[in-house]
Amino acid sequence: MLDSRAVHKPFHYIEVPPVFNLRLFPLAAALCVVVAAACNDDDDPTAPTAEQFVGTLSGSNEVPAVSSAATGAATFTVVDGAAIDYTIAVTGLTGVTMAHIHIAPAGTNGGVVSWLLPPNASAAQSPSGTVNGTLATGRLTAAWIRGVSGAAPISLDSLKGLMRTGRVYVNIHKSTHGSGELRGQITSRNNRDVVPPGASRVPSY
Repeated sequence: MLDSRAVHKPFHYIEVPPVFNLRLFPLAAALCVVVAAACNDDDDPTAPTAEQFVGTLSGSNEVPAVSSAATGAATFTVVDGAAIDYTIAVTGLTGVTMAHIHIAPAGTNGGVVSWLLPPNASAAQSPSGTVNGTLATGRLTAAWIRGVSGAAPISLDSLKGLMRTGRVYVNIHKSTHGSGELRGQITSRNNRDVVPPGASRVPSY
């Protein structure tokens, strides 16, 4: 026998089961929000990260080596390809006068390509007393780069290329060690395009 209740229903009518009622709607809506948030999560592990360089500073890296109880570290982060932010931190360093980036591989001394302290060779900012913490910070741009041995200044891209290959170093000078108290080669933290020193991809300058 036909169900008289169904005779008058349009063919597209779907009877909702009693178990699905309005009391479940808030839970369903909340679930949708969670799923949407997960799909739009910005913590994408495949997203590119800023290129970074680091240098571990010690007296033993100087040429010739210097006996120093002080230590330090320098970090460099590329900003939109047009600048490089840097921070130099040290421990137990007294009598600092200046800090630079020099061009030369490990074991060799080279000329200054950029000032780091004071920034861009600005007014003297030598710290007084013993420094335990941040020594210098700044944003290095192409305008900071100097020519070496009478040559024209290299480009910022060339400087980054030299950083990738370990051909530049940070040198911190102090009153009792004018040629340098702490030194560290700058190398790539990301291991991007790392080329051993002497390879053909080293930029010319």
